[in-house]
Amino acid sequence: MINRISIFSHRFRFIVIFMLFLSIQGIAQQQDTTITLETAVEIGVKNNLAILAAEKDVAATKGKAIAGLGIKDPEVTGEWDEIPKGSGVSNYNVRNITISQSIDFPTNYIHRKKRGDLDIERSQVMLRERKLELRTQIEKVYYQLVGSREQVNIIRENISLAENFLDAAQKRYNAGKAPILEVKRAQIVLSNIENELAVAQSNYESNQADLNALLAFPDGKNAVPADSLTYRLLNFNLNDLLQQAIETHPLLLINKLTTNIADKNVSLAKGSYLPKITGGYTVQKIGGNNFRGVEAGISIPLWAPFNQRGQVMESKGNLAATKYRSQNAILVRKAMVKGAYNKVIAAQEQVNKYLSNLLQQSEELYKLTLRSYEEGKVGYLNVLDAQKSYIDINKSYINALANFKIQVAHLEFETNQNFVQ
Repeated sequence: MINRISIFSHRFRFIVIFMLFLSIQGIAQQQDTTITLETAVEIGVKNNLAILAAEKDVAATKGKAIAGLGIKDPEVTGEWDEIPKGSGVSNYNVRNITISQSIDFPTNYIHRKKRGDLDIERSQVMLRERKLELRTQIEKVYYQLVGSREQVNIIRENISLAENFLDAAQKRYNAGKAPILEVKRAQIVLSNIENELAVAQSNYESNQADLNALLAFPDGKNAVPADSLTYRLLNFNLNDLLQQAIETHPLLLINKLTTNIADKNVSLAKGSYLPKITGGYTVQKIGGNNFRGVEAGISIPLWAPFNQRGQVMESKGNLAATKYRSQNAILVRKAMVKGAYNKVIAAQEQVNKYLSNLLQQSEELYKLTLRSYEEGKVGYLNVLDAQKSYIDINKSYINALANFKIQVAHLEFETNQNFVQ
């Protein structure tokens, strides 16, 4: 009876695994593109809609800077006087044709030009920040996908181990050296692991969808990572990281440029006290005689205590506020760098512990326990414990390694650097 049960169970497991294999193969048969991390970043920058929008923002800011110079159009006026009653306009005695131009004080145009240049530079830095943020997102999802793929492989290995244990239990039972309970327990363990494979495969497909979305891949096409979870010891100097972040991080540069723009707004507000300059040229005809004339004038800031003074107060307040925000951004950046640095160090130490002894010891323990079980020296519970320990440690190692990669990606964002992993 037990042999029939065993044969049926083996057939059932074969069907389950075969169906999973077909599912995986069906996914693989889609238009897969194997890409490295750097290629993924390049594709993401090229296709990401937020990046494309930021690039258009730069173009729009350049147009705004040109329009912001504020040069007014000239005015042309005509005047016909001393027309006899009942006559047409052509019977004028006096005709004046005047063209006039009003301009701001020249220094205001200089300030507007500089402010426009700062606006353009800020939009370009904002584009760089978007690209840096996108790179971090892609790195995170990329390594999550690689990690979930490794988890699937480990669970497949675990299925192989469970099948070996089931075969060993079956042989011991057939030889009368083990109760049926051992065989049943081995079958249950194998079934649970097969369920884990389905969950792990679902997680892998979810991460695959996330990466496809970030890279704007069309439906039916997958971005398959070419990289694996390799480990490379990284040495960091916290002071160097802090200095690099403070000097080059786009978010801090944006705050600095915003402060500079606010400073130019103060200069423009003060420039509103300066008079506007008006000039004109007139062609005049009186009777049959032609005359010419010119005019010049300046505006008087009569209501300066209300208009110009209010503008200066507002711009100075905005400048002071942006300076405080800029100083606070530096403090926040330092805290973010320190936090990311500590997480990388902790993740690196965790990986080192697995590499130093845990992986090797758990594998040796499992092999020794399985051999002892086959020789009848230990019970099946010892084998299950050793097997579970071996697999759990390997799965935890993959999680730790993927987490290390992700934490390094966060540190790259916080410091505006690209570490070679």
